[in-house]
Amino acid sequence: MSRFADKAVIVTGSSAGIGKAVILGFAKEGASVVLHGTNTERLAEAEKVLHDAGIPESRILKVQGYLNEDATHDKIINETIARFGKIDVLVNNAGVYKKPGVTTNDTENFDYVFAVNVRAVFRLVELATPHLEKTKGNIINVSSVAAINKPLESGIENSVYGMSKSALDRFTKCANQSLMKKGIRINNINPGPFESNIVTRTLGDSAPSELIAAVNAGTHQCVEFVTSAKRFGQPEELVPAFLLLADEKSSFITGSIWVIDGGMSTWAPEANDLKL
Repeated sequence: MSRFADKAVIVTGSSAGIGKAVILGFAKEGASVVLHGTNTERLAEAEKVLHDAGIPESRILKVQGYLNEDATHDKIINETIARFGKIDVLVNNAGVYKKPGVTTNDTENFDYVFAVNVRAVFRLVELATPHLEKTKGNIINVSSVAAINKPLESGIENSVYGMSKSALDRFTKCANQSLMKKGIRINNINPGPFESNIVTRTLGDSAPSELIAAVNAGTHQCVEFVTSAKRFGQPEELVPAFLLLADEKSSFITGSIWVIDGGMSTWAPEANDLKL
């Protein structure tokens, strides 16, 4: 029998990047999955990937909406229960680096980033907890190596993103004891540099493709220098960690922070890297 047969798994931000790989991984292991995103075209593409992998429509629920809106949180939880009758795993994957488009001031960006990266996670956990208690399910939050590393570039936006992910780490560490009393495990995965859709989300879907390509190229050059693995990771390389943490066999793992970053957080310049 597949590892997650008869399980209902929510993965926010699963229309692209890491979330897309993760939801496909759970679905291939037998789970009924909740596909979430904000962009109609990307959601349709992710749904097609699931169908192409042989996942029937009966095991797919698609929810579209922005996570800075409470109505989207309610919709995700309520429609999951209405369709599948339970929640076994909640993966809080969706996150933003900055508010898309032009912001009037730094505080506006701060409010948006924390609304999506922290408040949405907090509220989804709150809404899902009664259902996860019934199934003795678990939660996986997707944080970032930015929670523990100084940003590669200076600037308020980089600081705000790192602050939001540090808050998510602290939430997981502090909440695990009270949640475990209800039979619910909660853990974090903190990815480093992985191929994702974050540049497009940051610049906005209407950004010129040339600009997106230029930003991606610059980011790759920088990241490859300060990462021991000297490359970006592929989203599929993260999937085994998600499946392991969500597996009932991992019943002793809770409150943990798994940093998977190709050695970025432990990298430091060596003598031959410096031009002295």
